[in-house]
Amino acid sequence: MFTVAVVMGCGAPSPSSPVETQTATMIAFTPTRRTGPTATPTAVPTDTPALVGQFLLGESWEGRPIIAHWFGRGIHKVVAVGNIHGGTEENTHRLALELIDYFQENLDDVPDDVTLWIIPSANPDGLANGRRSNARGVDLNRNADTNADSCEVNDWVRDTHTSDGTNEGGGGPYPFSEVEARLLRDFLTDAEVAIFYHSMAGKIFVTSCADHAPSAELARVLSSATGYPFVEQGWISYPVTGAMVDYLAYRGVAGVEVELTNKRDTEFEENLAGLLMAMSLVHQIVEAR
Repeated sequence: MFTVAVVMGCGAPSPSSPVETQTATMIAFTPTRRTGPTATPTAVPTDTPALVGQFLLGESWEGRPIIAHWFGRGIHKVVAVGNIHGGTEENTHRLALELIDYFQENLDDVPDDVTLWIIPSANPDGLANGRRSNARGVDLNRNADTNADSCEVNDWVRDTHTSDGTNEGGGGPYPFSEVEARLLRDFLTDAEVAIFYHSMAGKIFVTSCADHAPSAELARVLSSATGYPFVEQGWISYPVTGAMVDYLAYRGVAGVEVELTNKRDTEFEENLAGLLMAMSLVHQIVEAR
């Protein structure tokens, strides 16, 4: 058995909009190909606001659920995202699950003014299929619409790059063509801090042009707590286009990519320390200039 709390909309639960907590039976999953996201469920008000729960963002192309777990009821929305690169970065999925377990037992570690959201897998099809891309062969971290900002080098392109060379069609047929990327975009619209876990550079990166002050401040805070170096000039090994943190930064969200040092370990203690520090300094991060 597991407990599911269903809330209305994609933002953090509000004290004025309590949720209903209900018990459901875990069922076997059978993949089904989809053409778009499912409708989000509607909240049923109760007299007892929940401090811990789950929210269904929607479903992947093959019909797997994409779920966000929340902790606390503060006004500042902090989101940690695991596994956007699926099976090739599986340890980030395990890290997110370990963080969920920790905060279920240590809810008091979430500051009163923060609602913490953790998405264990942004790419459940890639995780299940052992691949970096989603079920349609698109890299979800190259599918964002990054053409509206002033940084030309990060603009979305159809053919993308990785350490293995050119990935034809890796950006998708057009920006936000993929249901998983759209679900993330819509959920993160009102976030103030977004941390994406990757592996395995062992460093922290911000936008391609490294010119967003709150993102840089978040990176410095995380670096001091985790020990991962902050690469202030951004990723330079190959062009990064259509990245989610670039899209978010130019819409006012402090976003970073935290790279674990290998594809095996979760490095839980370091990343827990980083997340705790980021939540405690959320005002300093969002007000950075």
